[in-house]
Amino acid sequence: MRLLLLLATLPTAMACSSSGSGTTPDSYIYTCTASDDNPQTYIAGLQVMGTSQKMAFSLLDAMPAPPARGNNTWMVQINAMMSDAMVGPAVTDATIVATPFMPDHGHGTPILVGVTNNGGGQYELTPVNLWMPGYWVTTLVVTSPTAGTDTAQYKFCLPD
Repeated sequence: MRLLLLLATLPTAMACSSSGSGTTPDSYIYTCTASDDNPQTYIAGLQVMGTSQKMAFSLLDAMPAPPARGNNTWMVQINAMMSDAMVGPAVTDATIVATPFMPDHGHGTPILVGVTNNGGGQYELTPVNLWMPGYWVTTLVVTSPTAGTDTAQYKFCLPD
């Protein structure tokens, strides 16, 4: 199954990797621009509010830090939001789907992100495969029987 997914994405990956100076991701030249949708600067503990405002997300740690090309490991803390817009209890029963995607190129990665529940609302995401330089949006869709469903995005620009 993974081989089929890899083969299906190979033409897109090859098309996106060319900068006129070569055809591999290593030769691709990328400079982040103002047209990229609000890239974030990585800091440990980077907080993002869920789009439905049901949950608060904190990127506690990234290895490597800041996120870089290749396989990354992220530790995320997820908390429910209280009705008065205060951060509430940890979401300990979540199912998470993490999807790295390059909107400028229209592709993601063939490598699925694994999620490990470490307890206390902390979840390890690995590998977060950001395989080429450029603007990456990693979307987390979180579903919890106690806190509902919410979505958050981490947006990073990876230089050459």
